[in-house]
Amino acid sequence: MARLCFHTPPRHGFTYPTNPRVRKGLTVSMPPATRFTAVYAAMTAAHHVGDYLLQTDHQADHKAASRDRADGTAVSEVESWAANQTHVAGYHAAQLAFVALAAKSLGLRLSPGRLAAGVAFSWITHSVIDRRWPVRLWMTRTGSSGFYQVGGAAHADQAMHHAALFAAALLASGGDR
Repeated sequence: MARLCFHTPPRHGFTYPTNPRVRKGLTVSMPPATRFTAVYAAMTAAHHVGDYLLQTDHQADHKAASRDRADGTAVSEVESWAANQTHVAGYHAAQLAFVALAAKSLGLRLSPGRLAAGVAFSWITHSVIDRRWPVRLWMTRTGSSGFYQVGGAAHADQAMHHAALFAAALLASGGDR
């Protein structure tokens, strides 16, 4: 099977074939940076869908337990973990769907093991960040308590999620299948 590699110059003026019958059997090797960019874009799009479109009001209101909240709402540990994990499950269903769609449409050769590691990392970090105490702790320890009190927690929450997604995409996209 012919193999094209976009990160090396074409030999003898050979470029990507325009004949669909020739293209159909090609395996395209993709530079790791390109693969990472595609996976990160898919995970980021899925993040916005999972955190804003799929999350219910109940999940958002109950995913942090009473001890992890600043508003005094009474939520038990069991109830909070149930809401948290229901949200995180829907979020990661979207993440897997978006990454699978990107992989299929772009011809990404993702290792199933690395993809599982990236999604597991994302699942764990998302679950912990959504407990809210990591955001409060970060903002308190970095001298941002005032910003926390006027709505900065939501921004710090999203910054933490995006940093975790960056790491998850690195894990998921590394290495050819």
